[in-house]
Amino acid sequence: MLAALLGMAAAVETVKPEWRDPEYGHRLNQLRALRSAHPGRPLVVAVGSSRTQMGVSPAAMGFADAPGAPLVFNFGQSGAGPLRMDLTVERLAAEGIVPDVLLVEFFPAALAHDGPAEEQLKATTARLSWGDLRRLEPYTTDRAALRRRWAGGRFASWHSLRLVLMSHWQPNWLPWHDRLAFQWEMTDPFGFSPYPQEDVSDADRARGIARVREQYAGLMSDYRVGPMSDRVFRDLLGRCRERGVRVVLYRTPEGPSFRALAAPADGRVKAYLDGLRVPVIDPTGDYPEADFADGHHLLRAGAARFSRELARGIVLP
Repeated sequence: MLAALLGMAAAVETVKPEWRDPEYGHRLNQLRALRSAHPGRPLVVAVGSSRTQMGVSPAAMGFADAPGAPLVFNFGQSGAGPLRMDLTVERLAAEGIVPDVLLVEFFPAALAHDGPAEEQLKATTARLSWGDLRRLEPYTTDRAALRRRWAGGRFASWHSLRLVLMSHWQPNWLPWHDRLAFQWEMTDPFGFSPYPQEDVSDADRARGIARVREQYAGLMSDYRVGPMSDRVFRDLLGRCRERGVRVVLYRTPEGPSFRALAAPADGRVKAYLDGLRVPVIDPTGDYPEADFADGHHLLRAGAARFSRELARGIVLP
């Protein structure tokens, strides 16, 4: 039993990062394979939340498979705000992967969430590596608490990562709502994870919009950028500049329902963006409600349209 515990702890720390953090680990393997198959092409990596996962399709951008053409990869992760995006960029840098252009999703509501790293990542501490603890230290208020929680989860990796492990090995033994295999089985070679359905019914869309309204209405009606989120976001931009990485922010499209929900925050969001002094790609034209599952997660047709817009913005830098 001791050998099994130590073996699993060592495996998820080294050769099997996808057993620890599948959204990161599987994309890391895909990105390595993609770069190996297309050496020498300028690398463009997009980081962001599930909006990015479901909204940025590199295959739909239309770039030629030729030397000098951008090689675009979607490194979105569900629920990722500034802290998770920064952690992803630092993890990749530690692996020797530094993109030529970094596309950073700017989702105002994500910057309103705040708190130290040990609180923001409390539910996913088991997915962190030992190196991640060092990367997160500047953003903690109780470093020891984060380390204790991580150590307990790592020693008991068979338990703390049980849903991830079972989703890899025997997903049919899990109830449907506990399965995580969709996080990698639906991801294409460029990291794009489309919304599971081509379309949704009006009733399902209405229920999704209601859930989104409940989740974000309070944040957007009295919008404030959290101090910790602001600090992490600016550190991310600063480190990229030091590495010579060109950073471009982008905002994903929103349906009429979400635009109305976010309207009270528009002035403060614009002022914050102006202060960052970083190029921003905004979606053009109106995206109808039918392009979304719930007002802000794009369906496949809408993702293809937005990806072509994003491609035009990528060409400039």
